[in-house]
Amino acid sequence: MNDVKRLIEDEIDDIIRFRREMHENPELSFKEYLTTQKLRNELQSDIIEFHELSEKTGLIGVIEKNPEYKTLGIRADIDALPIEENTGLDFSSKHDGIMHACGHDIHTSILYGYCKVISKLYDDLKYNIVVIFQPAEETMQGAKYVLKELEHLHIKIDEMVTYHTWPYLNEGKVGFRKGDMMAGAMNFHVDIKASGGHAAHPHTTADPIFLSSDIIGFIQSIVSRYNNPVNPLVITVGTIKGGEKTNVISGSCKFSGTIRSFSKESLLLAERLVTEYINNITKMSNAECTIDFDNYCPPVINSSDTVDKFVEENSEELMEELLQPSMGSEDFAFYLEEIKGALFRVGTQIPSEEKSRLSLHNSKIIFSEKAISAGIEGMINFTTT
Repeated sequence: MNDVKRLIEDEIDDIIRFRREMHENPELSFKEYLTTQKLRNELQSDIIEFHELSEKTGLIGVIEKNPEYKTLGIRADIDALPIEENTGLDFSSKHDGIMHACGHDIHTSILYGYCKVISKLYDDLKYNIVVIFQPAEETMQGAKYVLKELEHLHIKIDEMVTYHTWPYLNEGKVGFRKGDMMAGAMNFHVDIKASGGHAAHPHTTADPIFLSSDIIGFIQSIVSRYNNPVNPLVITVGTIKGGEKTNVISGSCKFSGTIRSFSKESLLLAERLVTEYINNITKMSNAECTIDFDNYCPPVINSSDTVDKFVEENSEELMEELLQPSMGSEDFAFYLEEIKGALFRVGTQIPSEEKSRLSLHNSKIIFSEKAISAGIEGMINFTTT
């Protein structure tokens, strides 16, 4: 056992305790007050200067090593999801309708453990370090909030890294990939209104349900006929509501969905075509319509240089190359628009446990705690000589 593994082993019982307590007490986006307080109380350190943030949730810590060194940001997200937990774990969520179903408790515990271990390896650091416990990743607002806080605190970061759990990678592994890692995304919400009328007289009114079905059909043609096929694009309509009776033309119909791609150009193309088509067809039909786009997140595009350096500092046993990107989204992308860096995966699949192979955001998913040691080891090796 090398020194890093031994130091992690010395702390792992405390780190696992922290993780399970956090899992039992999940908090939603921008409400992570107890999590923030717990981190602040338990990570008191002579080498880390912590800064309280303006919303009283989230925490930024700075380790100053050498003014001539580059500054590396390490980020973990701390919020949970509005999901009722159904894992059967002894440390299941104590809060109805809230669960760490995306593994943010794993991410936070890795960074918590990193802070514990790096305090003993300060002399070996080759970066100045900024640790970021970020709120509100699930609402795509947290990264933008933290970027403003960093500016307010006059903290400049040269490079950034983060982890995300991955149930399709074996426990104890760290997954890496250059270039496109996770998709950009935005949501759309469409509300079509007309006077409504009798089903027997369709010529007397615009039909919001018919118009919605026409628009949804066109939306799929954006993927197959307007988008460059070398840039993957997914558009899914996830909700639709309209009508109450079989013989009535409804006065309204609403539908909403998501657009995802690794290309910002494809996202903007889809947004423009959806808007133009809906405006044109509703105008021609004398219907009214509102279209809203929200929760935009750019794609996560990993820096090849950051990935290469991370892989070089770690063993082949720990690292595993990922052959495919994910169409999921992550607000870490907002950092990467301003700062070079990379997102890595930590494997959470337990070979003998079916629940660990479920998709993220599933109410029954469980995560291997071996991912915590692997994540700490990878980050310690990356940041020390």
